[in-house]
Amino acid sequence: MIKLITNESIKEYIGKMHDNDLFMSLGDEDKDSAIFSALELLKDHYRPSKITDRAVALQVLFMLEGEDEEYAKLKRHGVKSYAVKGVSVTFEGGEIASSVVAILGEPRTNKASVGTLI
Repeated sequence: MIKLITNESIKEYIGKMHDNDLFMSLGDEDKDSAIFSALELLKDHYRPSKITDRAVALQVLFMLEGEDEEYAKLKRHGVKSYAVKGVSVTFEGGEIASSVVAILGEPRTNKASVGTLI
């Protein structure tokens, strides 16, 4: 039986996680918005049947942390390297948390497969 993912189930999961301060400090509307954004992003890359509360919770925290550190905006715009006043940052990975990729596998691509018909 597939467990239905709801905002409440994700909030409950995040509530049990360590380092959840950014999420817990949000108001209810902002929490719902963060969950919606994370879930929609994951649905763009994974079949909905593979997505779990855990994956969404990890993605929410990953996205909030990136926004808090202001690197997320740079990554969304495709910046691979950033330097200011002698400090350099190189971004690896994509917009999906590595912990989510470890759970759900590599994201599907939108590239068409090429095969041979016999």
